[in-house]
Amino acid sequence: MNLSSYLSKNTLDWMTGAAAATQPVARWAAVRDSVSSEIGSRVTALFGAAASPTQSASNTASLLFGPLSASGVVFELAIFDSPVGSTNLLWSGPLAEPRTFLPGSVLTLRAGDLVITLS
Repeated sequence: MNLSSYLSKNTLDWMTGAAAATQPVARWAAVRDSVSSEIGSRVTALFGAAASPTQSASNTASLLFGPLSASGVVFELAIFDSPVGSTNLLWSGPLAEPRTFLPGSVLTLRAGDLVITLS
């Protein structure tokens, strides 16, 4: 997944002592289509502590998106600092493979399927 401009700036400010960073109360995941429009509702995303030496963290609980109301294709996943609205994007990135869905489908990412790595 790719760090957003918002999170990159806050991380750099924190590391250089230029500003304190405020941790979000929680994180929410969304699936998005080919033009980065959200499909369905955001869901709570829980993560474990980062692993060393891989510099990565993964989701500790399944992410269930749906049931979805229309058919389409999911191309990417995004992590936000709020459950709704125009909030701060933290990370985003493409799925390993786009996933096609039909009305009523539930897309599931099992615990450990979402890995965020800093390098």
